[in-house]
Amino acid sequence: MKFDIEKLYEKVRSDQRINIDEGLYLYNNAEFLMLASLADSKRYKFNPEKNITYVIDRNINYTNICVSGCKFCAFYKKPGTNTKTNKGYVISKKALFEKIEETLELKGTQILLQGGMNPELKLAYYTDLLKSIKENFDIHIHGFSPTEINYIAEKSNLSVKETIIILKQAGLDSIPGGGAEILCDEIRKKVSPDKCMSEPWLNVMEQAHALGMRTTA
Repeated sequence: MKFDIEKLYEKVRSDQRINIDEGLYLYNNAEFLMLASLADSKRYKFNPEKNITYVIDRNINYTNICVSGCKFCAFYKKPGTNTKTNKGYVISKKALFEKIEETLELKGTQILLQGGMNPELKLAYYTDLLKSIKENFDIHIHGFSPTEINYIAEKSNLSVKETIIILKQAGLDSIPGGGAEILCDEIRKKVSPDKCMSEPWLNVMEQAHALGMRTTA
C-alpha cells in the first residue's frame, strides 16, 4: 500500500491518529531525521515537561544454567556443567546481597534480575529470592524476562497470569523485555530452538499489563 508521504507528515503534525498501515509506511519510507522529529513532537504532546529521566540500576544474573540453547549466547551453561573452566552456578544470597549493597552505595534505585531457563529452580526459589530482597532492601526489582516467566509457569503447571500474580505478591515490580531477540518464529526456531515463540512472549507482557504491572514492552 502506498501513501502520500507529505500528507502523512502533516497528519502526524496535526495530531491526527494514524493507522497501522500508515505507521508502517512512515517507518519504512520517512526520512530518518523527519521520523525522529515527528516522534519527538508526539512525545511532547503527552509529556510537555522538558525532563528526561533515567534509572541507575545493576544487572544481576542469578544463574547461568539454561536449557534454551540459543546459538548466539556465550553466557549460558547446560545443566550438569561443572568443571573448573566451565561452571554453571546459582547465585548465593550472600553474593546477591553484596551486589545490591554496592548498587545502593552508588545511588542505584533498581536491580535487573535475569538468568536462564534453569530446570533445577522451582517457583519457590523465585518467590523466596524476591521476598528476601524486599525484606532487606528498599529497591525496585525489574526482573525475569517473558521467556523465564513462561518457563516458570510451564514447570509449575500454572497459567502465566497466576505466575505473574505470585511473583508480584512476592516483590516483583516490573518486567524487562529480555528474551525477545527477534520476534519472528521462523528465526527463533533457528537461533533459540527451545525458547518460547513470539505468541507466548507477547502473552506474558499482555497479562502483566492487564494486572497493572509495568514492563519495557
